[in-house]
Amino acid sequence: MKVFSPSFELVQTLVGHDCAVRCVTVSPSGSHLASCGDDGKVMIWSEPGEGDEWARVQVLEDHTDRIYAVCFSPDGKQLATGGDDINVYSFNDGSAILAHTLEGHTDSINSLSFSPDCKLLCSGSWDKSIKFWNPADGSLVKSIDQAHTNAVNSVSYSPNGRILVSAGWDETMKIWDAETFELKHTFEQEFKTNQLTITADSNYIVSANSDKTVRITSCREFNFLPSCLTPILNLILHIVYKWEFVSFPKHTDDTSTLEEVMKNLGELVHNGGYNVASEILSFLSPAHLPVQITPTRWKRDPESLIVFMRTKIAAKDSVISKQRSELANATRKVAELEAELEEQIEGDY
Repeated sequence: MKVFSPSFELVQTLVGHDCAVRCVTVSPSGSHLASCGDDGKVMIWSEPGEGDEWARVQVLEDHTDRIYAVCFSPDGKQLATGGDDINVYSFNDGSAILAHTLEGHTDSINSLSFSPDCKLLCSGSWDKSIKFWNPADGSLVKSIDQAHTNAVNSVSYSPNGRILVSAGWDETMKIWDAETFELKHTFEQEFKTNQLTITADSNYIVSANSDKTVRITSCREFNFLPSCLTPILNLILHIVYKWEFVSFPKHTDDTSTLEEVMKNLGELVHNGGYNVASEILSFLSPAHLPVQITPTRWKRDPESLIVFMRTKIAAKDSVISKQRSELANATRKVAELEAELEEQIEGDY
């Protein structure tokens, strides 16, 4: 392995593996490296100390064959390696201790990825499946069998944790909902994607491909907001957009109290005239929004607020006046009917 500085200068060449090095990962703190290869060994390297050289501090030999995948958890407390099976290690101060061996794939594991909250570990395999594990106890949470029609080469969680992207030898790249595990989109390609990663803003997929290219693919439109944020986003929309152009789902028995509160609070804030710039949501396209809106943007100033409120009051006064007139007419008709009824009664007697 070769270690380069941020300016791409060669710092050190690390030697120790007996065969080809297949994969390497850096701990979130940057203090350790983990490398794996065809010799079935996992080597832990510590950050430069005296002499500014990385040093090998641990060799793990729990695998019996080649290792194709390795990754640290985002909190740096776990290390996962994949070969014929998956090993999950607890990691602390450069020391890795085997915690669980995850068995379930029927072929070699090509790729591993921890969810941002470290609660799930995703694995992609030659057996065409994608599996989700609980790294805390080693249990299988979900298996997507036949996720691809050929080997799964690479899997990667988005940094915001909303989607998981996979690539296979079937010349497709797929986007999955990280919460429901549902397939959201399939990119049909004329080449195989060997490895992929997602940019820090979760908006783009960077893929290394068999046609000698590195491609950047937008995935921002598939980064759906968690359902728990929908009422809050609706509140923001009520403030930013004219409330006439924002439609909440109709109230049903399933409507949550939070949604009702957010809706009412949004209308109060809107009618109170808070001047919130609409640009704070300009990065969102209508496809992202949990409510439907028109393209009309709205910015309020005191004069337009006064006009708006006067218009609303006048409209309400007009409705009230009309209702009062209808009530007076109805009262008069009732009085006439009562008089006619009294005359008929007197005539009968």
